[in-house]
Amino acid sequence: MVLTCEVCGKPIRGPPNRVEIDGAILNVCSSCAHRGSPVGPPPAPRGAPVARHYSAVGQNQDLEVDPDYHSIIRLAREKMGLTQEQLGRALNVKPSVISHLETGKMKPDLMLARKLMHQLRVNLLVSSSELDRVGS
Repeated sequence: MVLTCEVCGKPIRGPPNRVEIDGAILNVCSSCAHRGSPVGPPPAPRGAPVARHYSAVGQNQDLEVDPDYHSIIRLAREKMGLTQEQLGRALNVKPSVISHLETGKMKPDLMLARKLMHQLRVNLLVSSSELDRVGS
């Protein structure tokens, strides 16, 4: 794997230079190193990252977004006294996304559902088997 400079995009020959530019720590080539202030050496490489999936429902279950997600999100947001703009800012999404979620026009993917769960302190995920039982 060839490392590329995070500023100019050229391949980095030799060890990368770690610099801080506008608060971000970047691996850059020797030509771009003067653009920031030096930071310590890069962290030692570790083994391949292990994917972990955490949920309140269970580790090995198929999870789906609760069919009543739109009202859960709206009620939790209102209970916390947040506007759609404030919640959007906290989640790094546009306020229109929050509006679409609350009206049911858009269903959140698992990553957005988890962000919402964390921010609003609610559970939006249910196991597929639980949905089957309720639907029967």
